[in-house]
Amino acid sequence: MEIPIGLKQVAAFTKRDFHRWTTYKTAMITGLINVVIGVFSWGIRATYLKKPVQEMYGTDYVSFLVVGVCVSNLIMPLVRGVERQLNPWTLETILMTDISTPVFVIGNVMWSYVFSIITFVPYILIGIHVFHARLNLNIASTIVAFAVSAAILMGLAMVSTGLRIVIKTQDPVTWALDVLENLFAGQAFPVTYLDTIFFPGASTISWFLPQTWVLHLCRLSMLTNPSLLNPAIQIQFLAGTVFAVILFPVGYKIFRWGVARSKKEGTLGWY
Repeated sequence: MEIPIGLKQVAAFTKRDFHRWTTYKTAMITGLINVVIGVFSWGIRATYLKKPVQEMYGTDYVSFLVVGVCVSNLIMPLVRGVERQLNPWTLETILMTDISTPVFVIGNVMWSYVFSIITFVPYILIGIHVFHARLNLNIASTIVAFAVSAAILMGLAMVSTGLRIVIKTQDPVTWALDVLENLFAGQAFPVTYLDTIFFPGASTISWFLPQTWVLHLCRLSMLTNPSLLNPAIQIQFLAGTVFAVILFPVGYKIFRWGVARSKKEGTLGWY
């Protein structure tokens, strides 16, 4: 059976990027050194700050951060691929070729994603064996959490890309969400801690941010061994899924709208 042309094209892109990465030896070596230093940097910092994170997940701070690394290495490369490959610099070229947009994006992001998975392994091993991170994951819940998270973040990426194609600069919607994410999404601490440092009920703001649900569902799945048969867990996953079901199609429509409008105005390749 012949391999589909789409898979051959993705493989060709991946092979190209791998050879490009190995060609520049200095960049390759410094990149690997950065991975090793990064692992020990966050591990030492987490150990120094180590304290129980009982508010939501019944775990310690190192384990809490390890799941954040999982999100960064296993989901964010997909999002960065959409944002970097679908932009005013590349779209005009894509539309002039026979390569479909999904193949172009997947092909260009595949090596970065493979490399992220490879570098993710030492993070996990060192986190567990050196800094004693404790993961208590449920495989089914984790798979669903990562799927929902990927849909949420890719939806946001398509919203950003669609608006950027039209306005030719950073869109205010994504900028506002990113600013709020830094404080309210629970990147470095459980969102319920906001009730302590600000005022009771401050964490309510967090649950209206889609990025909060990305981190929360992944941490819930990997730190508390939740069963999808548990009604309380089902409600939390349902809330995250609502964001995914809304944002992914809306993001796709905004992206298509941005391309159509720029083509009509003749500004697709402008920036």
